[in-house]
Amino acid sequence: MNHDAALAPLEQACRALDAAVRALPEERFLAPLRGWSARDIVAHLIGWNRHMIEASRSILSGETPAHYADAPDGYRNLNAAHAAAHSSLSRDELLRELEGSLLELTTLVQSLPPEEIDDSHGVLHYSGRPATVGDIIRSLAQDYRDHKAEIDELGLASSSGEPAASS
Repeated sequence: MNHDAALAPLEQACRALDAAVRALPEERFLAPLRGWSARDIVAHLIGWNRHMIEASRSILSGETPAHYADAPDGYRNLNAAHAAAHSSLSRDELLRELEGSLLELTTLVQSLPPEEIDDSHGVLHYSGRPATVGDIIRSLAQDYRDHKAEIDELGLASSSGEPAASS
């Protein structure tokens, strides 16, 4: 797989999420929806961008990514740590850090020979299938799309005058 084909969906999903976050009124940015605010979502994605850099390096070295250890708990420990680490940042600071962490990941991927993107180096995902950098990118892009939909819900709740549902 070539670099552009691998990265374009992730970069597009990040731009869409950034626009959705910027469109939220400040009170909706901080309001929870099913337990997470938009701030929490952005913090989560910053953390995952960084974990995916580490995971990519692990896979390329033939090693199992460390974050797989938290998979049985639904990554609750990692996600809580990401939210806590970024709780004092403003929206603009968070979005700059999101952009920077994504740039770090895309720079790593662009530095790889194209054939490395879909090579598992013998590493298995915790589900049992081969783990690849390409899978990491596709999974992260889907995470961005899913969270963008949640942020859109926050914005719709604001425009309808109804409070957002929370858990």
